[in-house]
Amino acid sequence: MEKSADKIKQQLEFWLLKYYVKERKDLNGKELFTIFDLMNGEIKSRLVESLNLRENELPALSLKLHEESYIINTTERFIFIKEKHIDSLEYVNFEKHLGYSDFVVKKRFIGKPINVKKDGYYSDFVIKTKTGKEIEWKIPTGTPGFGFWNVTKKCELIGRKYLNNKTTPQQFV
Repeated sequence: MEKSADKIKQQLEFWLLKYYVKERKDLNGKELFTIFDLMNGEIKSRLVESLNLRENELPALSLKLHEESYIINTTERFIFIKEKHIDSLEYVNFEKHLGYSDFVVKKRFIGKPINVKKDGYYSDFVIKTKTGKEIEWKIPTGTPGFGFWNVTKKCELIGRKYLNNKTTPQQFV
């Protein structure tokens, strides 16, 4: 069963709002993990230029990593942007998140360990492809990171149920 890009985008946004227990009007696009359409117009435009979106592919969610680094959830894939470097992982090739590789943030010069549930830090996060390859991204800790984990774990369902019949490039496999 194939679902339209608009329906997949609405589903991703619904999952994000459900995780935050908020309505769309409660977000402003400045959250680290947010609805793409709510982001600042200039940033959105710059990102869209670099995404190389396919016909009928729509950006849905954005996880800001650093100033010029993002993970964008489109209706078909994760797109990882780090400055000028771009990689993507198709939902049809995504098996699952393995989560944070450590539940304690390793920060130099901090006297005590920081748990990944605390906002304001970054920790390595592991994603597994259907071929068994593990991809590691450094993502925010706390609410944005756990939101990303909880919302995007369902991208496997999108790949399996709604996009499985599409032929897509095999990047990150």
